[in-house]
Amino acid sequence: MKDTFPRVLFITPHGFNKVTGGGITFSNLFSGWPKARIATIHNDPEPTTLDVCELYYKLGPAELAYTQPFAWISEKGKFASVASEHTVDEEINGPAISKKQDIWVGGFGNLVKVAKRVFVGIIGDSFPERANITSSLEKWINEFQPDVIYTILGSNGMMKLVEDTADRFKLPIVVHFMDDWMEASYRKGALSPILRRQMLGRVNRIVSRAMYCLAISPAMKEAYEKRFRRPFEAYQNTIDFQYWSRFANEGNSRGAVADIVYIGSIFPNAQLDALIMCCQAVKEINRSGVPAQLTISSPSGHAQRYSEELQVDSCINIVDTIRDDDTFYRRIAAADILLLPVNFDADSIRFIKYSMPTKVPAYLTAGGPILVFGPAQVAQVTYALSDGWGYVVDEKNQKKLVNAMRHLLQNNDLRENLVRNARDVAQKNHDLKVVQESFQNQIIKAGRTSRENRTKYK
Repeated sequence: MKDTFPRVLFITPHGFNKVTGGGITFSNLFSGWPKARIATIHNDPEPTTLDVCELYYKLGPAELAYTQPFAWISEKGKFASVASEHTVDEEINGPAISKKQDIWVGGFGNLVKVAKRVFVGIIGDSFPERANITSSLEKWINEFQPDVIYTILGSNGMMKLVEDTADRFKLPIVVHFMDDWMEASYRKGALSPILRRQMLGRVNRIVSRAMYCLAISPAMKEAYEKRFRRPFEAYQNTIDFQYWSRFANEGNSRGAVADIVYIGSIFPNAQLDALIMCCQAVKEINRSGVPAQLTISSPSGHAQRYSEELQVDSCINIVDTIRDDDTFYRRIAAADILLLPVNFDADSIRFIKYSMPTKVPAYLTAGGPILVFGPAQVAQVTYALSDGWGYVVDEKNQKKLVNAMRHLLQNNDLRENLVRNARDVAQKNHDLKVVQESFQNQIIKAGRTSRENRTKYK
């Protein structure tokens, strides 16, 4: 039976983990795949897990790095802490250094900060990259003997590595898009026209040659089929509905102090502004006589980076990400409201329009009402509206947001109806048994075709 599973080579900015959206999605979609038939080439700053994949090659500067003189600048750290905000490239390349961090201290500190900001303002939101298949990487790939490449693409350098590996080892590609990062990448600074042209060229070449193209949501599937003029299939994170339902808050009871929870990444071009408004709303509710607290659990120090904007009151608690599955599901099942915020600005909508957050299947299964706060044209908000699994506020209106929270906390019939709809949707659209089998069959077919072609032309 194991022979039916091809050897899958991941080339990805995110490895298998329990923290990032990509890492969690990989882990769920590929669970049950023979470990010896998965290998991952990555540059993920997060620690990787071994429950699905045990073979990892961590990319170093010899394989993937900025070109000179940008590599020297980054290595020395003189401009490494410029970014005070996340950009889409941080979703691809890892988190930026905090705006509070500074490489140099002393009397010239402020001057250095200004110089850094001027430099980034001129150069843009990313540097040119080079990619190289070193002898050690080539040996590692040869020893694994892959049948197919699976990739979510990434920066220009990561995409060059994907193309070069496919060419060198004559491998088919399965590409999986998880955000519309192309719409937001390489748009700032003097180098952006060149880097953006390179990005679009590489994306189009890889999509054209890919054996299968996958999207993260039905909305992205539809849009990308028009954009790239070829078929796509939609696969997002999945959940073992029966197993994790044992943690669900079936009674949907509410404590004396309303427990409101947000779990997930925080990016300025995705959900930061909307989450700040949610913090303000919880503060207002709490001070109006309805005791409430908001807990924010976010990976990679995201929440701590924006703690001044988020912790507007003592009722806002920032904690580290939850890495244990049992603890995670117990925590979201205990919540009185689960938040799903999305920014309303044009840049955020462009980036996140077709995305489907990794946490959605878990939220739907947890047994607590979901408050969706974001523009209606974004896929996750549209999904909540059309299938009735969330209470939606689709206007950037603080008063309506506060009223929605109060309504959700006080109307038990509304809460029970939303929870019932959410669990029905989770079982219908996100159950592991259905989604994973269909997804894995796509990879198996790609690997089988690769093997047949190699045998045919030997």
